[in-house]
Amino acid sequence: MVFSFFRGNKPSLLQTGPGGQSRSHVLDRPEMSIGRASNADIVVDDPFLAPIHARIERQSDGGFIIRRMGLNPIMLRGEALLQTASLKAGDSFRLGKDVEFQFVVKAAAKEAPKKEASKAGDDKPKKSLLKQPAFLAGMGVAYLAIVGIIGYVILSDSGSAEGGPTAERINAEAARIPTCIKNARRMRQVSEASFNGAVGGRVGRDGDATYAALSLAAEPSDDAALAKAAEPIVEAYKRTALAALASENRGNNTLAQTLYQQTYDLVPDVNCSAARFALQRRAAVKPPARR
Repeated sequence: MVFSFFRGNKPSLLQTGPGGQSRSHVLDRPEMSIGRASNADIVVDDPFLAPIHARIERQSDGGFIIRRMGLNPIMLRGEALLQTASLKAGDSFRLGKDVEFQFVVKAAAKEAPKKEASKAGDDKPKKSLLKQPAFLAGMGVAYLAIVGIIGYVILSDSGSAEGGPTAERINAEAARIPTCIKNARRMRQVSEASFNGAVGGRVGRDGDATYAALSLAAEPSDDAALAKAAEPIVEAYKRTALAALASENRGNNTLAQTLYQQTYDLVPDVNCSAARFALQRRAAVKPPARR
């Protein structure tokens, strides 16, 4: 069934956060992006989201699709979204750690179907969804899939020989940054959309050698020159991450969170292990609860 935007319907996304708060976003443009970046149409404050994580697009027939940007995980109807899918009224999709959206379409009053006389069998009480085995099984599968994706993002590096947050681990991650830049360049050659969905931080001060600037540039191309050009980023990453680790070890989790976020901002690429390490530590350290 196609829901036309021009027939009086008002498609929207109902966003639900971890605390149960909800917000409604009217889909009043042909394309609307969802992500952590400040220039996204729907901004979500979640470190597990890419700068541009997904996009909602209106089709020529009035229907809507959701498009995954890059390799960012999205669960739609309890299954991992591969690339694009049509949205139907009531569809829910989850991205990031605890963010869920529901596609809502309100039918125009003049098109509401006439209510038919109820049949004798319609008066029978319906069985609650929570008591239906098929529904419970589906919820279980969806839950396991979501937990699996989140676990992969958070723990993908924890099983390596490098272990947890140590100075050696930080130095090893920093050393991978030039390789991450090369991989980002290859991704851009294959898919501009995937690159834009994975790499953020386009803007820097004049003369700054930012991660995004080096990823967008074709030169330097040889490994030695690229490593030299990336040295300011590598050194800044090590300094900031080591300061965050020191704050974490002292129990100053509030400062540690801020410094880990700054560490990620130096390498804003969700496909780079150095960036994922910073996000993992930012999520792991929790400031003391306010009294």
